[in-house]
Amino acid sequence: MYTHLPTSQTTPMNRSHGSITSYTTGFIGSLVCTLLAYGLVVSHWATLPIAIGAIVLLAVAQLGIQLVLFLHLGRGGDSWNRAALVFAIIIVSIVVTGSLWIMYNLSARMMPSTAQMYQYMQNQSW
Repeated sequence: MYTHLPTSQTTPMNRSHGSITSYTTGFIGSLVCTLLAYGLVVSHWATLPIAIGAIVLLAVAQLGIQLVLFLHLGRGGDSWNRAALVFAIIIVSIVVTGSLWIMYNLSARMMPSTAQMYQYMQNQSW
């Protein structure tokens, strides 16, 4: 049990945490990525494919900034952090891909065709 707070920024296993500078840099970097993506969408500066590509690129950059500067995954040789990251990426990929697949199939199977909609409207008219 600690009787006083440690004076250095280390954990009991002697790994250093981030400093105020790294957290500030990460915050500003994430804020810049977010504001650039927002500005790109609001200003209609680019065509849709270019805007989607730029937003994806900014999202990946923000992910990298947060992994390195907030979660400290780029420092040290802790393989458990990397294994947990890979597992999380796999799970998120499965969930996102499955959700998109289900929504696409529901849309394709639930929407009536134009001929069916026309027939329905003819039957409903007085």
